[in-house]
Amino acid sequence: MRKTYLHGLLLGLVLSSTNALADNKAVEISIGGIGPAVDAAAFQTVQQVIGSAVTNGVIDKFMVSGYGHEGGFSACAQASPRSEGFGLFVKQLRAISPNRKTTAYSVKKVEACGEIITACTLEVNECPDGSFVGRVPPSCEFVACPGK
Repeated sequence: MRKTYLHGLLLGLVLSSTNALADNKAVEISIGGIGPAVDAAAFQTVQQVIGSAVTNGVIDKFMVSGYGHEGGFSACAQASPRSEGFGLFVKQLRAISPNRKTTAYSVKKVEACGEIITACTLEVNECPDGSFVGRVPPSCEFVACPGK
């Protein structure tokens, strides 16, 4: 009986993880400089993670919607139906931590990449801790300040 319960629990976890991914098959990625130039190391890491995902068939649609004046871009990456690595791809993107004093960065799950993606103005907002955040599509609202 205990084995059946654990098996059911594990199966439920797998199914709930699969359903969560099914609802969010794409991510909007935004990285850009906020006065000073974009954090070059973080920008390069974002490019490498995306390039690896394209090369390995994890994403099959990648659309750039805009470029920043101080470097960076806004884009959408959509999961390939032939790969199960999309969750790891998103986790890798979220693990990137650029310098908050020079770079606005966000990774937001969305249902799918549209054909037209909103490009936001390149304004920044100064947070109470002295860092800066930028606007992100599709609402073009500012990213929340750290600690909020």
